Amino acid sequence: QKSEKYVILYASQTGNAEWIAKNIHQEANERGFSGECHVMNEHDKVDLEKIEVLIAVTSNTGDGDPPDNAIKFFRFLRKIKSKTFFAKTRFAILGLGDTNYANFNNTAKRLEKRFLELGGAAFYEKGLADDATGLESVVDPWIANLWPALEKVCIKKDKKSNGQIEKIASSVANISVKEVKDNKTNLQSIKTEPENSLTIVTRDESTKTVATSENTFNGVTVSESTLNPQPSDDKTLVPIRSERKGSKLIIDLSDLESVTQLTSLPRIPTAICKITKVDSEIKKTLSKNKYSFQSIPTFIHTPTRVFGAKISAVRCLTHPTALKRTLHLELDVKDHRDDIEFVPGDVFGILAPNDEEFVWTLLKTLGIDHDEAQKTVNIEAMEGAELPTHLKDAKSTSVYELFRYGLDLTSIPRKALLRLLAEYATDPEEKKTLLFLCRINQFNCLREQLPTLLDLLLTFPSSRPPIERLLDVLPPHQPRYYSIANSPLVDPNNLHIAFNIVHYNTPDPFAVSKWGICTPWLDELSGRITTTNVRTPLLSPVEIPIFMKPNEHGFAIPKNTKIPLIMIGPGTGIAPFIGFLQHREKLRDIRRKMSTIGLHARREIDKQFGDLWLFYGCRDREKDFLYKDELEGFVERGVLKQLEVAVSRAPSAGELGKPKYVQDLIKIRGKEVYELINQKGADAKGMAKGINDALTDILVEHGNMDRVEASKLLLTWIQEKRYLRDLVKFFAI
Repeated sequence: QKSEKYVILYASQTGNAEWIAKNIHQEANERGFSGECHVMNEHDKVDLEKIEVLIAVTSNTGDGDPPDNAIKFFRFLRKIKSKTFFAKTRFAILGLGDTNYANFNNTAKRLEKRFLELGGAAFYEKGLADDATGLESVVDPWIANLWPALEKVCIKKDKKSNGQIEKIASSVANISVKEVKDNKTNLQSIKTEPENSLTIVTRDESTKTVATSENTFNGVTVSESTLNPQPSDDKTLVPIRSERKGSKLIIDLSDLESVTQLTSLPRIPTAICKITKVDSEIKKTLSKNKYSFQSIPTFIHTPTRVFGAKISAVRCLTHPTALKRTLHLELDVKDHRDDIEFVPGDVFGILAPNDEEFVWTLLKTLGIDHDEAQKTVNIEAMEGAELPTHLKDAKSTSVYELFRYGLDLTSIPRKALLRLLAEYATDPEEKKTLLFLCRINQFNCLREQLPTLLDLLLTFPSSRPPIERLLDVLPPHQPRYYSIANSPLVDPNNLHIAFNIVHYNTPDPFAVSKWGICTPWLDELSGRITTTNVRTPLLSPVEIPIFMKPNEHGFAIPKNTKIPLIMIGPGTGIAPFIGFLQHREKLRDIRRKMSTIGLHARREIDKQFGDLWLFYGCRDREKDFLYKDELEGFVERGVLKQLEVAVSRAPSAGELGKPKYVQDLIKIRGKEVYELINQKGADAKGMAKGINDALTDILVEHGNMDRVEASKLLLTWIQEKRYLRDLVKFFAI
C-alpha cells in the first residue's frame, strides 16, 4: 500500500545536505508527491513511529560523526528499545562524505544500520557521494532515479509544477554538430552562418557550425579564444592573477563536437529569498584594521557564545625559504577565563570574514554601490518557501554584512549557481556555455580552476542575477576551526594555535593565485612576521571573534597518566601534541614536588607516567621542522620517550635512504608500536587515511590476523576511544 506522504530528514554541517534535501522536497512537490522536510534534531515535529516513507540526507563531520544538528536525533535512535519501531517505514538514504577520511560516509551507514535494526526496509538503494571527486557525480543520478522508486511507495497526485520542466525544455534544444572542413579558417575569415546557428573556433583552428532551435539561441559568431585564452610559453607575459580582483576562467569547448543533446541539467533554482528595505539608513561598518567581535552580525549562529580574543603574540615557525609559512599565535582570553575550560586537544572556531576588497569588488561587479550595499534590509521568505537556516535571522542587516560574514563566496560553486547564471545570461553564447558547464564532465573540469562567484561573473558578463537569487544558492560562510596547542597548566590565559598561510597557484595553464580566508587575515592582523622562531608580542593587540567548540570526538589527552601514548602528527598536525606534552610534563612536575619523601620517590612517580611516542613528518628538517627546539627539549627532559621524524623533500646526508613519510616510519617501528598498544594498552592518536592503513598493516604482520580482523579491531579501538583521530574537517584556510 502506498503512503499518502513522505518525510525528509536532513543533517548538515556546512549547508550542502540541507540545500540538497530542500531541493528534493521542492521537486517532489512539483512532481505531485506530498511531504515534509525537517532537520533531524527537530524530528519531534513528526510522529516517527508512524512514518511510512522516510528520506534521509546527511553529511559527516569529524571522523564520520553526525553533524551538530543531528546529535539529538542519534541519541533518540539509540534509546529506542522496540525492534519494530520502524516496521511500517520504508526509507532511502543519501550520504555526503569524503574518501580522504577513513570512515567514509559513516553517518549514512550508521543510519541505515539503525533503521534496519528497528524494523525498517529500504525502498531505494542508498547513495554515498564523495566530495573528493565531486558530490554531483553521485547526487545527481541518485536524485534522478529516486522518482520512479518513490512512485512505487508514495501516492503521486496531480503535478504542482511551477513550469520548471517546461522551462528547461524550452530553453535547451538538441544540439547537432557538423564539420566545416577548412581547418585553416581563422577568426577574420569566418562568415556569419544562417540565423539559427552558432560558429565556434576550436583549439586546432577548425570551425564547427552548431545548429540551435529557433526559440533558444540566435545566430552568434564566437571565438573560443575569448573563453579559452591560450597561455603564453613566456611566463613573464602571464602574470599571476589576483583572486581578490577575480579572473576570467578558461573554458574548454572542444567537447562540443561530440555533444548531440544536453541532458540531466539541474533544475532552475527555486526563488526562496526576498529583500525588504527597512529604511534608507546606512549601516556603519568597521574596516579590517578595526575589526572586532562586536561587528559580527546577529544572524550568525555558533554552538557556543562568541567572545573576543586578542592576538597577543606571534612567532613564525618556518624558514623564509620554506615552501609554506607556518605561524604560531597566542590569543589572550584572560578576560573570559570564568567562561572557558579547555584541555589539550580541544578545538575552537574563528569567525573570519570574507576579504573586504574581494567583497567590494564582487558587489561592484553586481552593480551594487557602497551606499546601496550598506542600507538596512530584512531577508524574508517568498510565500510558501522556507529560508535557509543561515538566513532565518537575517534581520536589520545589510547586503554588505551578508556578503562579508554570512555567505561562502570562494568555495567551488554548486551546479545550481551555474544554472542560475545561465538563466540570467542575456548573451546567447554565454547562456549556452553555462548550460554546457552544468554537465558532469564539464563541471568537474571547471572545478580544477577552483572558481569563485566573482570569477564566473567576470567570465560571463551578461549574467547579473539579482542579489535575492544569489542568496537562494550561495552556501553559508563557515567558521574556521583550530586545535589548541598549549596546556592550561602551562598557560591558562592564552589559546595557542599553529597554521599554514594558505596561498598557492592553480596549475598551468590557469596560473591563478588563490588565498585562504582565515589564515591570510590572521597573518595580516599579526603583522606578517617572517623572522624564524622569534616570539613577537603585539604592541597593539587585535581582537578577533572566537567560540569554543564542544569536544564531541574525544580527541584529548587521557586522564590516566599511566597509559602510554602514540602521537602521529605530520606538518601542523603536531600542534595539539605540543599541548599534550606540556600537560604531561607539568603533571609529572607537580607530582614530583608533592612526593619528596622516600629514597625512590622520584622513580615511583615516574612509573605513574606511561611512555610517550611521537611520529612527526616535515618536508625539510632545516626549513619547516615545526617546534624543533621544544620537541628536542621534551626528549632531553625525559618527557618524550621516542621522537621519530620523517623528512619527505630534502633529507640531510644522514637521512638518505630513510623513510620519507610518517606511515613508513610507523611500519618500521611496527613491532614496538604493536606491543605498546596490545600489551601496554597505549592510546594511538593521529590523523589521515595513510596512518590508518599503516596501523592495519602492523596488526596484520605482528598480530597474526587478516586485514578484515585488523580493520574490525581498529574500529573497536575507535569505539573504546583508544584510537582517536583529529579528523574534524577543519577549515583552517
